[in-house]
Amino acid sequence: MTRSHDAVSVPIADGSLRLARALELLAAAEGDAVAAGAGARELLAEHDADEAATVALRVLGLALRDRDDAAAVAETRRAVGTAERLGLPLRAAQARTSLLVMLSHLGRTREALREAALAEAALQGPDAQLDLARLRVNLGLVLQRLGRNAEALESYAAAEPVLLRHDDRRWQVIMLSLRGTMLAYQGKHEIAADDLRRSIALAESADMTDVGFNLHLNYGFVLLRAGRIPEALQEITRSLRAGEQSSHRVEAAYADRADALLTAGLAVEALENAERAVAGQLERGRAFDAAESRLMAARAALAANQVGRASALAADARADFTEQRRRTWSAWAWQVELAARYAEGERTTELLRELIRCATALERSGWLLSPQEARLLAARTAAALGRRAQAARLYGLIGEARFSGGLASLRILAWEAESERRLLAGDRGGAGRAVTQGLRVLAEFAGTLGATDLRAGSAALGADLAKAGLRLSLEGGSARSLLVRAEQWRAASLRRAPVRPAQSGQLAELLARLRYVTSQVSDDALVGKDIRALQRERVKLEEEIRELARHTPGTQSSAESPLDLRALNGALNGRTLVEYVRLEDELHAIVVADGRCTRHRIGSYQAVLKELESLRFAMGRIARQHGSSRMLEGARQIYQHARKNLDGMLLGPLRKRLGDDEELVLVPTGSLHALAWAALPSMENRILTVAPSARSWLAAEQVPRRPGPVALAHGPGLPHAEDEIAAIAKLYPDAEPLQGGRAAAEAVAASWDGARLAHLAAHGKFRKDNPLFSNLELADGPLTVYDLESLGRAPRLLILSACDSALSGIHPGDELMGVASALLALGSKTLIASVAPVDDEYTRVLMTALHTELGANVRPAQALAKAQAEHPEAPAFICLGSG
Repeated sequence: MTRSHDAVSVPIADGSLRLARALELLAAAEGDAVAAGAGARELLAEHDADEAATVALRVLGLALRDRDDAAAVAETRRAVGTAERLGLPLRAAQARTSLLVMLSHLGRTREALREAALAEAALQGPDAQLDLARLRVNLGLVLQRLGRNAEALESYAAAEPVLLRHDDRRWQVIMLSLRGTMLAYQGKHEIAADDLRRSIALAESADMTDVGFNLHLNYGFVLLRAGRIPEALQEITRSLRAGEQSSHRVEAAYADRADALLTAGLAVEALENAERAVAGQLERGRAFDAAESRLMAARAALAANQVGRASALAADARADFTEQRRRTWSAWAWQVELAARYAEGERTTELLRELIRCATALERSGWLLSPQEARLLAARTAAALGRRAQAARLYGLIGEARFSGGLASLRILAWEAESERRLLAGDRGGAGRAVTQGLRVLAEFAGTLGATDLRAGSAALGADLAKAGLRLSLEGGSARSLLVRAEQWRAASLRRAPVRPAQSGQLAELLARLRYVTSQVSDDALVGKDIRALQRERVKLEEEIRELARHTPGTQSSAESPLDLRALNGALNGRTLVEYVRLEDELHAIVVADGRCTRHRIGSYQAVLKELESLRFAMGRIARQHGSSRMLEGARQIYQHARKNLDGMLLGPLRKRLGDDEELVLVPTGSLHALAWAALPSMENRILTVAPSARSWLAAEQVPRRPGPVALAHGPGLPHAEDEIAAIAKLYPDAEPLQGGRAAAEAVAASWDGARLAHLAAHGKFRKDNPLFSNLELADGPLTVYDLESLGRAPRLLILSACDSALSGIHPGDELMGVASALLALGSKTLIASVAPVDDEYTRVLMTALHTELGANVRPAQALAKAQAEHPEAPAFICLGSG
């Protein structure tokens, strides 16, 4: 997003009372535009054809710019016309200095440059040098927006010494901020950041609070271009808060937030923010900014695999850029259009020619990543057309950036190109090594992110590389190689040291308020009160919590070593591991047992999903007893049919490797994480453990035994909960159950911290829209994943007697987000929870049987298997982590 400050020029007062008043209003226009505009109208009502009136009209234009750019232009043109009729060329030039920025906002760049030329002609001689310097700052902005960066730098360079000589801090701040953002676009991150830091320091020294919105926004943009995502998001949030507390419209901040989220791999959320920016900018007539935000939306839509939408948005953006005479931006929009055509399957010589032309145009314009993105698609198109030599040349040009030390996204792309170049040359080993190097870059980038959702989302940046690695291993035929490759990308964020947001301050307060508001919504809804205001507050609180958590920086841990197959075999110790791997729609299983590793083709992933959906639907209806007896009988039939089909699909091809009663460690992929494995006929009476990855299972196996208390609690609204906890408490005499009002979120979380065993009976809710707000209902409201991330040491064994508490949101790379996955990441060795709705009475009986087995020192997975064998009506519970 191109940055701007629509600043004002402050001329020297001539001593007349009206003019002095007008100049006071001009100086005040930056801080309180509404009051300055009202004062200007009063002056104009007295007299509208003197020197004071020319200044008042300019003030009126500046006051309108944040609400109506077209009206602002009209009033500023009146200022110019009045000054010229009165023979006041200096006042006319000063008004034109403001006018050219307003015109650029509307996309009327030719007019803006014409006004700049007229103003410059009038600002000659030693007395006009300061006004000329200010004009050059605004001219630099327009040139920067047009992609004429060298000319913009010349304009800023000419202005800077004059502004320093006159100690004009406001315009120094504006110039440094604009120049910094332009340098950031060019990849000169340190110089850019220095400009922004200087501008912020100057503004603070001069108490220029009115420019806080733009400065924080621009600094956030510079940090974003440098790949410092948490810091960038923090500055963008500061900018939003400053904008909400002033007259600034905040659409540009939403566009920058979209850029940051897209950089972190959260394409859908990025698209929402970009479209929010577009809508606001179009409403205000900000055609320049709206075109850039529309391009951002196109890029996000493409990343979210909404190809048709991306193509349409990019085409509209390119038309706008062309009309605005912005060739550099038009080339970028063209690149997204071409990428959409490639995504739709086009592989033609015409597309190849256009991609090469586009890459050249983008490179000339100074863009860093987009030329290489166009070139990579050109190389792939050339390879598809059989033009191997041309493809190799194009791949080679991109690969030069892999050692650049620049942006992670560029280096990942470069390693991707190098892998494809090596494969084209028949060097499969070299292709595989390039995949590994690219995924290491991704791991380093993910290490800079502290928030769980940013870490999980970043895996999407390595999707193409990971698929290339899997394809190499599948074609090579080695089951061991395929397992190592799958583990390279799978659930990596769960294996990194957890980064806990600071809970002692604002985040803890927001979470407490969210619990209160959520509880109030439920209470008021029951008695028929209007809850719309509370619902709006809840949405706002969730947004604030999410944003605040994202400001947490990562630990930048070093890249991991590959999966140690010898250690894995040793840890299995007679158990069998089955890891499912998916490449597009092709599903495979890798079986590790008795030192042997074999691969088995399962079939279509989509076919498995259809049966899984049927099973989950039936389990939900049966558990809730929803519908007539006929409908429930139909659900039971669907359940029986689906579980048998899934058993045949997922386990049938493995029968020869799996004994009848061997203990299994299952590593699902994709939506298979939501499968109630105990429901499958082959799994009845079998000891099962489910893990996000082989490496996470191996790590959980190594969590040592430790002493600690037993924590028991139950939430409200569950008929069986009190009896369940009372029955379990008899097995743990030292435990002091938290019940009633004592079972509040903070108290329950505190009781879990360091516990050797914790059990909670409560309503569970999985939030598909935002898995980190998945929660467990307690006395004072929901205990969310954000609350859990404050735990110093998660319970060694945690049992959640709650519906859907083992469900997770699933990102590329099998990155999981939910209550269960959060606790595993925080150090829990074992977690027993449900992947589906559960019947209250069956659950109570199952849990009592489970704890009876645990009390006899039976391992958790074995204890759950025995309890489910006695009570097969509750197959929704799984044992996660280490069994």
